[in-house]
Amino acid sequence: MRSGVLCVGTITVDHAKKIEHLPELETLVIIDEVSSSTGGPGLNIAFDLKQLDPSLSVEAIGCLGSDTDGEFILEQTKAFGLVNDRMQRSDSKLTGFTDALTLKANGKRTFLFHTGSNDELSFDSIDIDLHHPKILHIGAPGIHAQMDSTDAQGESGWVRVLKRARDLGIETNLEMIHLDAEIEKALVLPCLPFLSSIIINESEAGALVDIPIKVDGADAEVDWITLESIARKLISLGVSRLAVIHTPAGSVAADSSGNTWRQGSVRVPSSKIKGTTGAGDAFASGVIYGLHESWPVADCLELGVATAAQNIQSVKTAADIASFTQCLTSARSLGYRDSTK
Repeated sequence: MRSGVLCVGTITVDHAKKIEHLPELETLVIIDEVSSSTGGPGLNIAFDLKQLDPSLSVEAIGCLGSDTDGEFILEQTKAFGLVNDRMQRSDSKLTGFTDALTLKANGKRTFLFHTGSNDELSFDSIDIDLHHPKILHIGAPGIHAQMDSTDAQGESGWVRVLKRARDLGIETNLEMIHLDAEIEKALVLPCLPFLSSIIINESEAGALVDIPIKVDGADAEVDWITLESIARKLISLGVSRLAVIHTPAGSVAADSSGNTWRQGSVRVPSSKIKGTTGAGDAFASGVIYGLHESWPVADCLELGVATAAQNIQSVKTAADIASFTQCLTSARSLGYRDSTK
């Protein structure tokens, strides 16, 4: 019987720096707070899942540099109980890292990212069925030189690993990061027919189907109808089970039977918000956990926004997440935004 989640892809160390405003060229801005934590779509969800349910088997695989950041990631994954003995290592590149600049006033972020050792990640050498996982989560196309390149058949490493997973009966999920729309489409659209689910934000989803859309904040007006339409388009492009789109105000989902769902985000008081770095990954981890446990879609979305609410109350990218029962209890006590309008 299959159980657990294998997370493969981008691994970084996130250096979060809280500032008053972004500086103009050749000017200085004071950094008020600094913290370092693990990050990346291949790792954040692994950490979040393990905190939601410590009994869940979660393995993380990425490519690390032979440096102090790489050792830091190994130490952190071991401390959290993640399976980490198949991490790949690069002798020539630094461990990927991100400088995350977070505005104190509203938590909005600007990222300075160095791909580093992520460019050398190879899925082709990974036995994805070694521990018989139920779900394979991968991310993120566009920042892995070796995985992004295509073979003689025109297939990227992402497509090849998803095909292998499908043939083995492993459910698959893919996560994106926001890049040039044409790059995103070229890399991600060929993956969709081999995905069980996709969990991405509104800008990423819109880029895939040529419908620009952006929700500017948790209390901004939301075009829920358009979001549902985009989710349905992702299903029509090949996603077999569930397409989920998250925004600061809430989320929508669509399945292959034509059903759609909405879920408002948690009403976290602004005084408790410490940063939003990793909130999308936290949301995705909640949904993935629900899918792993075969929950109804509505319950998956609720845990998604509840987990994201935990994340934004911490300065860390993928830490300080409570158990899934505690996340839901806390979210319900704060209440949810209206997603019916």
